[in-house]
Amino acid sequence: MRLVRDDPQALLEVAKEGLDGADILVLLAGFSVSARDLTAQVIGDLGVPGVLVHGVSLHPGKPTILAKVGEKPVFGLPGNPVSAMIVFDLFVRPTIAWLSGCAEPPPPPTTRARLSRDVPSVAGREDYVPVRLEQKEDGLWAEPVHGKSNLIYTLVRADGMLQVPLDRGGLYAGDEIDVRLY
Repeated sequence: MRLVRDDPQALLEVAKEGLDGADILVLLAGFSVSARDLTAQVIGDLGVPGVLVHGVSLHPGKPTILAKVGEKPVFGLPGNPVSAMIVFDLFVRPTIAWLSGCAEPPPPPTTRARLSRDVPSVAGREDYVPVRLEQKEDGLWAEPVHGKSNLIYTLVRADGMLQVPLDRGGLYAGDEIDVRLY
């Protein structure tokens, strides 16, 4: 792992070095969905086909970059800790499993719980919300841990994540949900 300043040439040199010595390249932070995005430019300069997707309907994690240089997968993960963890789990982990010869990666551990509060969402976007689990007399409950994706305490205080599906405008208190455990 190397830290690189926001300089296109320095980032390109480190990315080339990383790509030459690995089967996969993961770049973390230093970009967004905008014209100032150095990472997308650098990935494009690494080779073809280059950036395949820049931005996904995911919250947190929208500025994700999915790319390929030659036969090697390249990922650009957002710098916020919650975003990076979610994007890694959804895109990078399955790719590593596949490259390791695992055709069907094992699903993440989950548990069922009832949601303690409403969780609003925007239809057309898949949301991931950290939750804390609490065993009560009437069963297991999931309490949303709200906070911005740059605040690592949301992960520290949570036991897992709930997913609000792409086609839902939110989840309601009392809904039975799956929680992806850490």
